[in-house]
Amino acid sequence: MNQIRPAVSVIICAYTLERWADLLASVNSIQQQEMQSCEIIVVVDHNPVLCEKARIALNNVIVVENIGLTGLSAARNTGVGLAKGRLIAFLDDDAIAEPDWLLKLCHWCNQPGVLGAGGRANPAWVEPRPRWFPDEFGWVVGFSHKGLPEWASKVRNVFGSGMCFHREVFEMIGGFRS
Repeated sequence: MNQIRPAVSVIICAYTLERWADLLASVNSIQQQEMQSCEIIVVVDHNPVLCEKARIALNNVIVVENIGLTGLSAARNTGVGLAKGRLIAFLDDDAIAEPDWLLKLCHWCNQPGVLGAGGRANPAWVEPRPRWFPDEFGWVVGFSHKGLPEWASKVRNVFGSGMCFHREVFEMIGGFRS
């Protein structure tokens, strides 16, 4: 893999105490990356109790409240506004990144003409996947599905649960539409 290691900020947006254990696992997965981020930003979407709890519990993490409208897009924009990295990666609060996640995303983002990159999002079913739920429908609930490319390819949309973009993308488009 390409050895250029740009500064990358990781943004995790959270909104509910019901996912507290998931948020802790998500942050921990970023802190355990083979390639360290320059910062981890947790943006809490209009939940002061969760925000205070996160500020107390999360060491070496920037915890802020969403300053925009309620919702994921505005929360992500709040994080982008604070991020210092040349690359900005997003991980969902209920997602766990593989140890080489940042390294792989940065590798692909460093390729000529690439604006951003994403990867597979594999579900961690609490119970076995229902037999009636076909692999082709994974996109409905936000994870990879049958029919996606098995190799690096140009795609129209990356999965929001784990994606990375050059900072300039947000400067050009003005952020996520909320």
